[in-house]
Amino acid sequence: MRRSLVLLALLVGRATRLPAQSPADRAALEALRDSLARATDSLSLQRLEAATIQVAKRNRDDPLIHLRLGFIAYRLGEITNHKAHDDDAAGEFEWATQLKPDWPYPWYGRGLADLAQGEHAVIAIENIRAILGKDYLSKAAQAFARATQVDPSFAEAAMDVANTALSQRIQPRLQVALDAVRLAAASPAGRTAGVQLARGRVERAAGDGDSALAAFQAYLAVGGDSGLGLLELARTYYFAHRPAEAWRAYFGGARTARSAAAVELYRADLGYVARPEELAPFDGFTSAGARAAWLQRFWSRRDVAEARNPGERLAEHYRRWFYAWHNYRLVSRHRHYDITERYRSDQGEFDDRGIIYLRHGQPDKVATYPWVPGRLEPNETWLYHGPGGDLVFHFVAREDVQDYKLVESLADALTAGFGGALALQGRRDLLDHTTSELFASRSDISPIYARLANPLGSATVGGTLATERDLGQRSIALGTNTDSYHRTFAEPLETVASEFVAGARPGPGQELHVVFAIPAPRLVPTADSGRVAYALTFRLFVADSSDSLVARLDTTRVFTAREPLRPGAYLTGQLALRVPPGRYRYRLLVAAPGRDAGDLVTRDSIAVGSLDGTRFAASDLVLGRQGSGLAWTPGSDTVPLNPLGHFPEGGSAELYYEVYGLAPGAPYHTVVRLEREGRRSLFHRLFGGGQAPVLFEFDAPADGPVTRVRRAVDLRDAAKGSYVLALEVRDPATAASLVRRRQFVIVSR
Repeated sequence: MRRSLVLLALLVGRATRLPAQSPADRAALEALRDSLARATDSLSLQRLEAATIQVAKRNRDDPLIHLRLGFIAYRLGEITNHKAHDDDAAGEFEWATQLKPDWPYPWYGRGLADLAQGEHAVIAIENIRAILGKDYLSKAAQAFARATQVDPSFAEAAMDVANTALSQRIQPRLQVALDAVRLAAASPAGRTAGVQLARGRVERAAGDGDSALAAFQAYLAVGGDSGLGLLELARTYYFAHRPAEAWRAYFGGARTARSAAAVELYRADLGYVARPEELAPFDGFTSAGARAAWLQRFWSRRDVAEARNPGERLAEHYRRWFYAWHNYRLVSRHRHYDITERYRSDQGEFDDRGIIYLRHGQPDKVATYPWVPGRLEPNETWLYHGPGGDLVFHFVAREDVQDYKLVESLADALTAGFGGALALQGRRDLLDHTTSELFASRSDISPIYARLANPLGSATVGGTLATERDLGQRSIALGTNTDSYHRTFAEPLETVASEFVAGARPGPGQELHVVFAIPAPRLVPTADSGRVAYALTFRLFVADSSDSLVARLDTTRVFTAREPLRPGAYLTGQLALRVPPGRYRYRLLVAAPGRDAGDLVTRDSIAVGSLDGTRFAASDLVLGRQGSGLAWTPGSDTVPLNPLGHFPEGGSAELYYEVYGLAPGAPYHTVVRLEREGRRSLFHRLFGGGQAPVLFEFDAPADGPVTRVRRAVDLRDAAKGSYVLALEVRDPATAASLVRRRQFVIVSR
């Protein structure tokens, strides 16, 4: 009861003699709000409200009384969660605005009450209200803006108008908020960090990157949270296409981010890309420095996975974020799910199109079919081509035209939902004109939809629909748990590449050699002093299984010839990169400068042994062909290569390999076998029962730490087809045995 008396004293102490809202009035109102914020007993507040109403009856035209009643009702609404109290608060604040339209507090209170009233229970009605500017967010933004207009130094209103405008889901009234925050920033309220932060966000949302940068810099200058401010600067630098500055600001903020708000903002951005298990280390860090180092590894690994320059994936992430923010934001944070909508997102910012866009970027194809009320819901289908196969995503806006959700099958776009899709599997007659046209509209997405549009029978419909749903399930499972930034070129070069690991030159260690061949018709020559030239850029990334970079090679090479390469010919070459022992994957990017032409060649499993000569080991096999036009010179020998791995019928191959770790003169034994692919697996037959035919075997003394072996392999008795050449090297002294294999193809002459 004592607290109620204190509150009542605050309410009535100056009610009858203050003609205007002075600084003292503001102080009294803020003291009242502070006291109300600590109140948790709704019965005491109701008694206080009743006593204040009695005061108001004697002072009906006193705006302070109505303000105080408004804040009491607002607090009652917070405690009880009854909208009737929010309605009462809105009425009291509205009365105060009529009595004193030039005071900021009545408008500010009205904005708070509008926010508390919230969206309509029927989302479709709320959407219409938003379009007309009558939704709760629009009304709140306008009220907060009016508070700022009548008193620009009222910092709290400026911050709230920005937040409400940025929260709007349809036609944000950004100009209203922009005018308000600019007024506040130019007033004494501009020395409040929160005002500059709000101004920067609104300036950026309105499209003015330079003004947003100035606001965030001002936020830092007046003492704002450095982690938060630098991250917002980084976002804005990316928005302004200044990636180098953005990269520095992003990691500068990560190194200083210690507040919960700053860390949560970094984590929210990661959450759109990272899997939950990937985020676990981030959540466990207590040191900002360790967190920043982890972030750099996180984004760098994604650059390596697509053979991109450092920072490209992070820049692409924010490009996608801004695009999704403008195109796929939710109208309502309250999402309702149908049985067909199996994916359930735990965020409230974007619809499911935004989630897929943030993870995978611009789709390769998009298809839609017009909404048919009572028969077909609004729908979209996205197609992504990828090295692991196509991903197909179907989105349906059921009941709410602004909230597209993932579904497993295009048939789920039918108004009947899962029941209608299930019925289709058993009855061909249900494929009416609309359903057939819906499937036909996706014929460019996959041939499966052309078959569904014109089925041969009910059995075909059922089986094809099951296959189509399986594709949707696989796409959702993969697409919502991975991210990608695939390299795409308008003109593929059709690069063929193979690799082998041998001892490093010079000195100990080992090198990865990648040999390549590009068909002549894919290349465009340029004249060069009476000759022709072919310029190509190469980027070779070697990484471990987590895409942490191990070694990298960037180079541009110009190949010259007397005349253009003839059709049927290939441009060939070799790249070499020293690597440590381990198991790796590599990415080879080949591009033609000045053209949108290139390839990304990937290998996901390469074993690199220690070839330093201190232990028994063997290099990979090199299987070359005389006259291929490409050779490698290890030591004093010249070894022909064969990038295509093709050998003509009736010919021969040149086999080269290296043996390590044996003393000079120590004997070793070699067996070379040949097996036709497609028969019983080499893994079951090699060096066991039913062995593949032996081409040759021999004993020889080692040259020392490195023994280089070159042998001709006669292929005259081998018919056209695919083969595996297997070599076993044995050390009789230790009984150790090593096996190396090489695949190749015999073709017609």
